[in-house]
Amino acid sequence: MAEAAVSFVVERLAGILEEIDFHTDVRKHVERLQEELVRMRCFLKDAEAKQDDDERVRNWVSDIRNVAYDAEDLIDTFLLRMESLKKNHFFKRSASVFKEWKHRSNIANELLHIQGRIVNISASRETYGIRNIGEGISTARERLRKLRRSSPRREEKDIVGLDEDIDKLVKQLVKTDDQWHAISIVGMGGIGKTTLAKKVYNHGDIEARFPSRAWVYVSQEFSSKDLLEAIIKQVGSPRRKLESLGEEELEGILFEHLRRKRYLVVLDDVWSIEAWNSIAKAFPDRSNGSRVMLTTRKNGIALKADAQSIPYHLHLLSEEDGWMLFCKKAFIHNNDSYGSPQLEERGKEIVAKCAGLPLAIIVVGGLLSTKKNLGEWKRVLSNIHSLFGREADGVSAILALSYNDLPYYLKSCFLHLGQFPEDRLIPSHKLYRLWIAEGLIPQQGERMEDVAEDYLNELIERNMVQVAKWSVNDRVKQCRLHDLLRDLSLSKAKAESFHEIQGCQNLQPSAKSRRHAIYSTFQWPQCKYSDPQLRSLLFFRVDHNQSQVNYYINDPYKMEVSDLDYIGKSFKLLRILELEGIPCSKVSSIIGVLIHLKYLGLKETNLQEISPSISSLRNLQTLDVAANLHLKIIPNVIWKLIKLRHLYMCGHKYGGPLRVDTLLHLQVLSEINVEKWMQNNPAKLTSLRKLGIRGNFSFKATEIFDSILALVQLQSLYLRAEDADFPPLTQLSALQNLIKLHIRGTVRQLPSSHEFPPNLTQLTLEHTHLKQDSVRVIENLPRLLILRLKAHSYDGQKMTISVNGFPQLEFLEFHSLECLEELNLEEGAVLRLRSFRIINCANLKMLPEGMKSLGALRELDIEEMPKAFVDRVRGEDFYKVQHVPSILFV
Repeated sequence: MAEAAVSFVVERLAGILEEIDFHTDVRKHVERLQEELVRMRCFLKDAEAKQDDDERVRNWVSDIRNVAYDAEDLIDTFLLRMESLKKNHFFKRSASVFKEWKHRSNIANELLHIQGRIVNISASRETYGIRNIGEGISTARERLRKLRRSSPRREEKDIVGLDEDIDKLVKQLVKTDDQWHAISIVGMGGIGKTTLAKKVYNHGDIEARFPSRAWVYVSQEFSSKDLLEAIIKQVGSPRRKLESLGEEELEGILFEHLRRKRYLVVLDDVWSIEAWNSIAKAFPDRSNGSRVMLTTRKNGIALKADAQSIPYHLHLLSEEDGWMLFCKKAFIHNNDSYGSPQLEERGKEIVAKCAGLPLAIIVVGGLLSTKKNLGEWKRVLSNIHSLFGREADGVSAILALSYNDLPYYLKSCFLHLGQFPEDRLIPSHKLYRLWIAEGLIPQQGERMEDVAEDYLNELIERNMVQVAKWSVNDRVKQCRLHDLLRDLSLSKAKAESFHEIQGCQNLQPSAKSRRHAIYSTFQWPQCKYSDPQLRSLLFFRVDHNQSQVNYYINDPYKMEVSDLDYIGKSFKLLRILELEGIPCSKVSSIIGVLIHLKYLGLKETNLQEISPSISSLRNLQTLDVAANLHLKIIPNVIWKLIKLRHLYMCGHKYGGPLRVDTLLHLQVLSEINVEKWMQNNPAKLTSLRKLGIRGNFSFKATEIFDSILALVQLQSLYLRAEDADFPPLTQLSALQNLIKLHIRGTVRQLPSSHEFPPNLTQLTLEHTHLKQDSVRVIENLPRLLILRLKAHSYDGQKMTISVNGFPQLEFLEFHSLECLEELNLEEGAVLRLRSFRIINCANLKMLPEGMKSLGALRELDIEEMPKAFVDRVRGEDFYKVQHVPSILFV
């Protein structure tokens, strides 16, 4: 991690030398400091590998990290002071000149002092046996390029040793005993409790036995209200807004939903008896064979939930199953590698040291999947022996080994993930923006967002991060950390002073930490603290889902203006401020003080006013003020934020002009009102890849679409018509690079198929009110892979997909098509379809006969559909889909 800190400061110094016109003496000091740090970086990889074994080396590495941080603080503080001088009025100019001379003299002296510290640290390295291992990371970067666009998806076939467990649990759950039971799966972390529970939950006998099912994660930072809401949404279709209800009301609603059904509810990862007690009253015992299934590490919780049921203890893998699982992970790229007797011998020794723990086997197997020769395996085995000699349980040693094998740039990303609350699903694109703002992604020619995606994919390939949700084109949409890996991340972050988390315990953070994550369970307004070196401040709402935030007048987590003022005054070197989901009605002028800020997250904060002083945030890369319906005016100063890459807004038509055409680095603009958009010169937005526009397109339609055509890099376009229907959309055919199009609003007539963007692969239609003739158009789009027909997109009672229609389509979604009663698939239609999702199409009577011919179909998801439809699919129409491997009813 010292390597990461030094590398970041080296890049920072290079950028500063380009941007700032230093006097000659100061420039020389900065250049010498940069040279010394580059030399120091050559020794750090060897040193960091040794620091776990030698406290002297650990202290040496810590000294380097601290001097790098001090250099960074010195530069950032100098820039802050110089910016402050620039804001002085003319009549103070003479005093400002003197202060500027004083600041430049001070920084020169302090740079000399830091250089002296580096020389002393460097001289001591030979004492500790730290050798020069060479400069640069070209090999690692080259390997990362080869991983480009590769999908890290894992198949269920990698699960071994659970067949008997699955059979036993299924039988226990479906037995004819009508008495209510809570059945618990108990075992240590990483043993596979959740994996087993999922296999059981999705078992065909379970689906047939329990018409009403729900799955919720509990975790340590549980919220009773969240759990109740999540279960209600899965077992029923609530007509009331659950967010406004209290826990007792939610308990009553859930009780009534479950009272009439045989249900199975899975409570995954229960850590405390309090968590069980907080929702237990909502589960009715109607003597109809209903079940609750828990996964927990604690036997006492299992007995508390149901003293009459014997907890199901999940055992460690046998030697044979452990070896089978290891082979699936370690030899994933070469199935014949296990034919080497030497590798097999070393591999079995490694598996033996994993002591049958599936997670440990998966991690070490993933680690070895990129190592091809016997020498590398011997070194891994040797390190395992050393680490296991100091650890009592052996598990942390395996995880630490995988962590230590990460290149420094992935270590930083992995530690950063630990700031997110336990079991939090982390949106990948938000993660990329945060990593970029943190300086964890280098600026070396490639688009930084793409490099960030590569980093995440490599962490997934190494089994350090789990994929929580895939996009339909096999890219990671959400990810999460397994609990043991998060524990590892937190322990390493603490040792490295990388970040600190303020959660349930209201403790003052360490002065060394440069990143703080504040959970809403921490009473921050009452426990304020000052940390001049702080660079990142992330606030997380952990009491309920972020998308369901309610803004009560007495919300205990509300961020007052005085709180934000305190942040501005106390953390002036801040680069990241994330407040998503934390009520915050006003951002005052103090925000302009944070000139180093690169990320400002104000999504869903009930924001109503934002100060024009944001114009001072010249380093800002991300500004997110989306989902704030009461924010009527955005100051017309955004054009000054020349480094902005991502701008998220609500697209209101209120307020005055909003200039954005100076933002040459802007990648994402979502959403902007069409009137404000037309006040700009879009041809200047040469980097824009994703655009969302809403408003009345009928006025100056040709000019509007011409402005969109000027965006040569545009790949994703969202158009939302308001107050009028869409005009003809034929001009969109000129968008050569567009691959994703989302249209919301009435379309009287679609363009012909050859008038669509020629490379379009994803199309989403919503409130378009189309008829059958429109289907004949879109079914002939030659490259269309993904089609989503959402609410009110289709008004016909019958839909027919013609012979050979949608020749390339792989994913099809029908969502809330209220008028649709009948679907017909003619011979040869959608032959490449792999996934079909039908959601809330209340009047659709049955699946089409043509489903029998869809040999490529792998997934059929049926969600929120009438019971008659579901029963028919499971009964008389099952012959139409019996060839489909995965059929999901929700």
